[in-house]
Amino acid sequence: MPSLKKQQPVLNAKPLWQTTLGEYVTAIAWTPNGKILAAATAAGEIVLYDDVSKATDKLTRLQTETNSSVDCLSFSADGRWLVAAGQDGKILLWDSTNAMKQVAIDRGDLGGKGNQWIEHLVWHPIRAEFAFTFGKYVQVWSADRQDIITTVNFEQSSVLALNWHPSGDWLTVGGYQGIKLWSAKDWYEDPIDFELPTATGLMTWHPSGRYLASNTLDNLVVLFEWLGGGTHPEGNRFDDSPWRMQGFPGKVRAFAWTEFAETAKSSGKEKKVPNDSSLLVSSSGSEVVVWRRHPDPEIGWEGQILQGHVGNVGLVAFKPKSAVLTSAGEDGRVSLWQDATNWIQALENSEAEITCLQWQPQAHRLAAGNADGELFVWTESTQAKGFR
Repeated sequence: MPSLKKQQPVLNAKPLWQTTLGEYVTAIAWTPNGKILAAATAAGEIVLYDDVSKATDKLTRLQTETNSSVDCLSFSADGRWLVAAGQDGKILLWDSTNAMKQVAIDRGDLGGKGNQWIEHLVWHPIRAEFAFTFGKYVQVWSADRQDIITTVNFEQSSVLALNWHPSGDWLTVGGYQGIKLWSAKDWYEDPIDFELPTATGLMTWHPSGRYLASNTLDNLVVLFEWLGGGTHPEGNRFDDSPWRMQGFPGKVRAFAWTEFAETAKSSGKEKKVPNDSSLLVSSSGSEVVVWRRHPDPEIGWEGQILQGHVGNVGLVAFKPKSAVLTSAGEDGRVSLWQDATNWIQALENSEAEITCLQWQPQAHRLAAGNADGELFVWTESTQAKGFR
């Protein structure tokens, strides 16, 4: 029988705050200091929720509805800049150090490609630079200078996945027939190219930068080990034999990594136990699969299926600096799992599909948006002290 401690809730079941926006919530983002939550909708609305404001109305509208979806929304690593982009191909940038004043971004004509839908936009993990996709191209901009740094061409297809290596030294681009990495130290250098016989639609780096998890359009997970960092005699590259996981019921929709695999007890107290492989979590159909690297290299990675949802699970995320896993999807339920194994709690405030989910960096709040335009913020339970 599970202990009483493991049955205690991580979050208060009643939201700390909630509101309803005009349309499907497409994206949410916390500032690095956790004081502001931004949210965007399929109708183009962009709002800010001030978690520390003493005002009755904690909501500020940066943009009213435009009838063009905003699909990308995020803050820079230093928290100064908020960027948004989406269906209309425009880049919107606000400066939090200047009363959230909007800064003009002129992308120019871009050879007639300037109005293409921007589906992917990611901030550099250290500098105030962001990369975004348009067709086969990726462009990198400086927010401080509001100017282009570089443009790279994936060539084989439209770009389907985009991410930075955690060091910030490599821009990772995925699409048809493989993955390419461009060096941020020398944009003119030929990219590292790992060819695949299919297309990559999702990529997530381990926080250490050691592993890259990717999905493929034929329902595989391909897990690469990065041999970069200047320590390998053959230079920066992926291991030639990535792991391949298969048998998924459908499209792999989400990944999440944690640096800690388990919790263990020492002198009666729980402590985090670093694990070389950590945990990789993937979602496909109604299943969440937790992957652990086996000590035997011949076995590779072993998967454990977690079942607690009805319908597709589109979102998985770990509570920061913790092995508490959060999953959500079409059924509107937000489930929490201790050590990505034992079910702890379900938040069932939403009757519609959960479309976005993000923990506050300080791990005291969890925010989510749904397909009915509802926005929720839950706060940490005072009973949850064991779940760190």
